[in-house]
Order: sequence, then C-alpha cells, then structure tokens
Amino acid sequence: MAALKKKLEQYVAVPSSHFKVFRVYSNGQEFECSRCTETLVTYSDDSKLSIKLGRALKKGEYKVKVYQLCVNESDNWKFLIDTIFAKGMTVMESKKLILPEIKKQCSLDIPLNRCRLRKKNWKTPGLVYLDWQKYEQHIPIFSSWEVFVEVLDKEEEVVSESQLAIYVRRWSPAELKLKRFEEVILNSFAVTELKAKISELGDIPLERVSFAKSRGTFPCEMSLLDIDTDMEWNPDTQQLNDWPLYIIDGGAVIYYKDSQEELLELSDEQKSEIQKKEQARLNIVSRYSSSPRKERALKIYTEENPKLKNNAN
Repeated sequence: MAALKKKLEQYVAVPSSHFKVFRVYSNGQEFECSRCTETLVTYSDDSKLSIKLGRALKKGEYKVKVYQLCVNESDNWKFLIDTIFAKGMTVMESKKLILPEIKKQCSLDIPLNRCRLRKKNWKTPGLVYLDWQKYEQHIPIFSSWEVFVEVLDKEEEVVSESQLAIYVRRWSPAELKLKRFEEVILNSFAVTELKAKISELGDIPLERVSFAKSRGTFPCEMSLLDIDTDMEWNPDTQQLNDWPLYIIDGGAVIYYKDSQEELLELSDEQKSEIQKKEQARLNIVSRYSSSPRKERALKIYTEENPKLKNNAN
C-alpha cells in the first residue's frame, strides 16, 4: 500500500502523508487502507479505490468519531467531529485536542472543566473516562472508534475508577408521568447507597424508595401503562453488579418511585387513548434507535453440497 500511495502522488498532487486511500466495496461501503504494509493480493482487476485529502494515520493512531450526549433532548445524541487519538494519549490531552475543533466546526464552546468523555456502546453511554487514563494502556481503542462528549452543569465529580455514574428518572404512578433524567454519582455498588441518593434527590423517606432497572437501549423508553406493572421493582439483591441488575459500568437507567403513591385509576376509554399516544411515541423512538447497519444474506456451503461438486467436476 505504501508503494501504491507513492505512485499516486503524481495524480493527487500532494505527498502521500496528506491523502488517504479507501477500498470501496460492492455495497458502497468504504474502509480506509490505513496499514502501509497491506498487500494488494486480495484486490481484483475491478477493485475500486477512493482517494480523499487529509492526513493519513500514523502507527499508533486511530480515527475517532465524537458525538455529543444530550440525555434530556428528543435526539439524545448528535455527531460533532472526526478526529485522531494516539496510543499513549491521556484523556485530558484528547479533550484539549477536540474542544477547539468542536468550537470551530460546531459553534459549541465547552469549558474544559465541564467536559466529560465517556464510552459509547452504540447509542448507550457507558464508563466515564478519567483525565489521567491513557488510550490502549487503560482504555481499549480500535479503528473507527466512537466516543461521547458530555457537557456537565458543574465540574466533573467522577474522579476515581471506583465511582459509578448512572441515570435515574422519577416515575409518578398517580400522574402517569416520567420525570427528566438526573445523574447520580455512587462510590460503591451497594444498593443501600443508591437508595440513599434517591431518597435525598426525590425527597422520599428511605423506607419508601422503590426502584427498578430500565430495559433496552438508551434512553430505555417504555409505555407509561407498563412501567408500574411490568418492571421488576425492588429486586432481591444488595449489590448493583449482581444478578438481576448486573450494572457493571456507568450509563444505566434506574426508575424510582414512592412506594406509597398509588397508581392512577383509568377507564377503558382513557387507557385506549393513552395506549394510542404511547404507540405513536414509542414508534418514533424505535425508528431513531434501530440499527443503521444493513443486513445481508449469508450463504454457507459444505463439502457435501451437490452444487459445489458439480462445479468442481
């Protein structure tokens, strides 16, 4: 690949270090040929390549897509910029790298002391990255990596690997309303600490705090008619990282309520009307949450396949 890029310099009119080569597949997908040692033995005569201006990746560098996490907005995340992180770079160094670019390209001015980077599991936020951690040494990183940037209301409170940042939402059965996302920082996986934080946040007596882990992909939406009856309230465990909760890193969503608050009684007509509204709302959510990847049929042949035998003959 290095030799090919050298030959292409005369056509692109820039040094090989300032353009990138992408292999174009039959379905239109493009993948960057980032390894200079890559050979062309797998390429056929009709293979297509795409040339794009831009600095080519060096050894130990990774292309990263940066998205903004907006938990209480209708679109919970949005793409910001493409950038490059390097092996051994600290999280703080990467923040200082991306913030000027975000300001320039997106007109979004994020203060350094209120900028958080965290793991992106498709559309679900995960572990909070600490300023001193290094990519590859403490944080696994790979080609075409993605990361969330989060704008905090105050300075970062997560400063230790033992801390856990999760989201909680208050459920009001009497009003059939689900309140906004709020963040809770825990210093342990103890259920008692979570309930104490919820008690303080929701102004609910500790003995009346009920909670349940939400389901599915962030933002973990479900019908308002099902929250009180279909969720597993007050699971029988003392640790968040034990079954059935199994919360092992940040980004989990917990619903909570006052156990003495009774569920609103609805007529059949009211239930039907709410059900229609919820179906419309959840269909919109699922449309935005569906995987962007296209499915392709996979054909598997074995040695006993008659078709292969005929072709071999």
